[in-house]
Amino acid sequence: MSIHINNFYSNVLQRFVETRVILPEPMDDTGNVMKEFTTGSKRIPTVWLLHGLGGDSSIWLRRTAIEQLATQYHVAVVMPQTERGFYTDMVNGPKYWTFLTQELPQRMQFIFPLSQAKEDNYLLGNSMGGYGALRWALTYPEKFNSVAVLSPVTNLSEFRNEQSHIMPDFDLAFDRNKLSNSNVDIKYLLDNFETSNSLRVMMSTGSDDILRKMDYESKEQFEKVFKDKFTWRKDDGQHNWTLWNKQLPIAMDWLFKEGE
Repeated sequence: MSIHINNFYSNVLQRFVETRVILPEPMDDTGNVMKEFTTGSKRIPTVWLLHGLGGDSSIWLRRTAIEQLATQYHVAVVMPQTERGFYTDMVNGPKYWTFLTQELPQRMQFIFPLSQAKEDNYLLGNSMGGYGALRWALTYPEKFNSVAVLSPVTNLSEFRNEQSHIMPDFDLAFDRNKLSNSNVDIKYLLDNFETSNSLRVMMSTGSDDILRKMDYESKEQFEKVFKDKFTWRKDDGQHNWTLWNKQLPIAMDWLFKEGE
């Protein structure tokens, strides 16, 4: 594997941004690592891995075994950095949603040999990154095979009311009057989702997770829309990396084994 720290100027954010990318070693048609580096047209399956509130482009590499898992499944992993912007075009701040969904994939697929095919693209995120991954998948299901989220924020209104102490800057990101019945709302996206789409969804939470209440409530909504394409699990644990380290290998296995 190789790890790349990529800095490029974002025309959307109007500043330089950092994205970390894990790339697998090139392999031949028999599945063996190539001893000589050659050029070719083969494109790599990709996991777009989103960080949570307070995280950055390095957090998954520092706190989890994502590099080993990327090696195991022979996939690229793209880890962007979007500060505390909740992966949205902020009311008072940068346009992180436009950056994430438009500029980032185009730039990464231009620089690295990443596949653009729906069947080769996966989303994964935790907490705030879980919200971003779900919103991205539900808005553009034609672009992704599957999405797995760990302790995701699925109800912005409840998060704002119940967790204001960890995000006092919430109103910089969202208009409080447009948290529901709009394209930033997970329930709204579910209500308007085309059920014939082949997108698969996995959601995990912790028994003592601070977001478990909204996760339990959203479980029924996802089951109704996705039916047998939705997977739910609960593990002992809290809203922290101890829980997510337990869930990450399970989520990666689900992404790549269940879809075979």
